[in-house]
Amino acid sequence: MGVSTSTLKGYIAHGHSCPDVVRCYPSQTLTKFPGHKGKKQGELIEILQILPKYCVENPTIDVWWTFCQFFPNNDNIIISTSTPFQILHGIQWKKVSSLPCGKVMQYNLDNGKSGVIPQASCKGFPKLQINPDGRKLTTLDTSSIHEHLVVYNPGHPIIHRARDSHFTQYRDYATSANGRYHAIVAKASSNVYTLSVYGSETVLVPDAVMKIPDLYPDIKPPPLPFTDRADVKWSPDSRLVAVGFSTGELIVVDWKKGQGVCSVFEEILSDCDLQSPSTYDFDPRSQHCVMAVAANDTVLYIINTEKKKMLFSSSDLGSCVDCLKYSYDSNCIVSALFNLKIKVLDADDLNLQLEIDLTVVCPDFEDILLKLGSIAPNTTCLSLSSTGEQAAIACWDRKIRVMQLLNVLNLQSLCKFAIQRFVHPSDIEKLPLPHLLKDYLYSFPFNP
Repeated sequence: MGVSTSTLKGYIAHGHSCPDVVRCYPSQTLTKFPGHKGKKQGELIEILQILPKYCVENPTIDVWWTFCQFFPNNDNIIISTSTPFQILHGIQWKKVSSLPCGKVMQYNLDNGKSGVIPQASCKGFPKLQINPDGRKLTTLDTSSIHEHLVVYNPGHPIIHRARDSHFTQYRDYATSANGRYHAIVAKASSNVYTLSVYGSETVLVPDAVMKIPDLYPDIKPPPLPFTDRADVKWSPDSRLVAVGFSTGELIVVDWKKGQGVCSVFEEILSDCDLQSPSTYDFDPRSQHCVMAVAANDTVLYIINTEKKKMLFSSSDLGSCVDCLKYSYDSNCIVSALFNLKIKVLDADDLNLQLEIDLTVVCPDFEDILLKLGSIAPNTTCLSLSSTGEQAAIACWDRKIRVMQLLNVLNLQSLCKFAIQRFVHPSDIEKLPLPHLLKDYLYSFPFNP
């Protein structure tokens, strides 16, 4: 429903100016966001219900932890999942097992259809990811990754990747940009985090296993269950893995060498902590060393983890950040703030480009601060369309809100997206263009 069977193939491309970088792409042309759904800059486009056929009437449900993602190279499609939690005694989170947890939904924004992807579900703090090849959908269980074909086939079995009976508490995972590896953070014991990397085709044997305390002795899980969240992200060149923790730490690891690269809030930003596990992102223009980090002092920093240096910072954002993300081509950084504002910042100088006040645009949004205080975020996930013109924000109230961001692209970007709409990724290499332009069409990093 909505995803073409052409997504059953993927394409691998190599960079020219950065030959060590390999990227994976769906073998389909870019499908832009539906033109008839376009709105003015800063306006609400659509509200999607996480479970359209389910009505929540239980007042004891405090938070729906929700995750969403635009489909790679197809901005018509959004995939999501969610799980409801109760918050006990103001701190501990407890899953509401009687409700439908972890169902994976697919939304077609063009025709308005939606439905549950059969057999696909995830547990805990929900996390799903579509492989960059556009072929496979993976979700996280407590001890394995469930892999499904995006185009559902009853005869195709669910494959349990990265299954490990020793790790019973997987916390988060991410798939590398080249589509070949999964990085998983697990709680291996009461006070030890473990980072494992599995090749996408391996089931039982990891390519690398690292105990976080061996690399960074001060990083330990919080004492209470459902408070030790983590968020894993890969560098654009699939060389490094970064992990943010709910205890305020952010580490970068070279998984092939099995060694730490940087503990950001010990070695660079020592006067503050990471605001939340997902408030950081790699700059897509950098192969692996430049990152944006939102700290608990309500400032956004651009750092170089290789040189252990803070490059520059934003002005005070006015609120803590729930989550942030670079646009695919680093045209901007989008931040969802706890005070119900969306801020779009220029990626080069962090100047404000656009501010959206959700209390005005979405008057139905109930500020979680009024219900629970500041122990849970208003926005649990942020995903951007391929062009960066739209954002999908997954919220605690079981809704995904699709917003119109900047709708004025520069001429270079307009030309790029026009070419991508008519040329398959596998055919870009055949175009009579200089190698640097081909790298640009593939969105390869262009600085070290």
